[in-house]
Amino acid sequence: MSTQHKQEPADAPAVTDTSVARYLRTHPDFFATHPEVLIEMTVVHPSGAAVSLIERQVAALREQNRKLKRQLQELVQIARDNDRLSERMQRLTLTLMECTSLEEIFIVLYDGLRNDFHADAVVLRLMAKPKHEASRGQIEFSPDILFADHEDPAWNSLKSVLKRAKPLCGALNTAQLNCLFDDQAATIASAALIPLTAPAAFSTLTPSIGLLAIGSHDAERFHAGMGTHFLEQMGELISYAIRPYLAPRLS
Repeated sequence: MSTQHKQEPADAPAVTDTSVARYLRTHPDFFATHPEVLIEMTVVHPSGAAVSLIERQVAALREQNRKLKRQLQELVQIARDNDRLSERMQRLTLTLMECTSLEEIFIVLYDGLRNDFHADAVVLRLMAKPKHEASRGQIEFSPDILFADHEDPAWNSLKSVLKRAKPLCGALNTAQLNCLFDDQAATIASAALIPLTAPAAFSTLTPSIGLLAIGSHDAERFHAGMGTHFLEQMGELISYAIRPYLAPRLS
């Protein structure tokens, strides 16, 4: 299929100062119907080096208009990003609802976070034990999944994150990187740590279920100033999905 380009007629009249002036005289309401053109125009006054107050005000208004446009564009982009995140969260939620075992949950998390959320590394560290030892035996050898007791010394560097019970984003220290990402630690430049917790109503289960770590090779991907609303939702979602498969622990 060929693409046809619209061309101007060969006999189209040239635009001159005279033709523009004639058009404006015959269309006195032009600037009323097209105010955006007037905003961008610069009218030079024969005032020499002096700048009139009106010119300064107009210049200030134009700069304010540019800033508002940039802010509006940023807000629109944020809204679009949030829409995409909502769609991904919905897909993750629906897929997790279909899982019938810990193994399926792990597969869904890894696939979803790597494909839809573009994670370079996904690590799950569970502190509560699985309900069935047979299930534990099938997955305990995975380098990305570890069932560890909450008193394990290796968790010392992460206790503050677990106690905080809120997602933490940014660069990790060496101890945290080694504890979570092991042989991938050297390549992880930033990460999001999402504590997994049991609802307060389930007092028989240890409050801290574990930790989900999402790593990136990009140092700017996760930073301290970013919002964590979606990460908190993800933590709650994963906690609820995993909880039925974990053994209760007496408080």
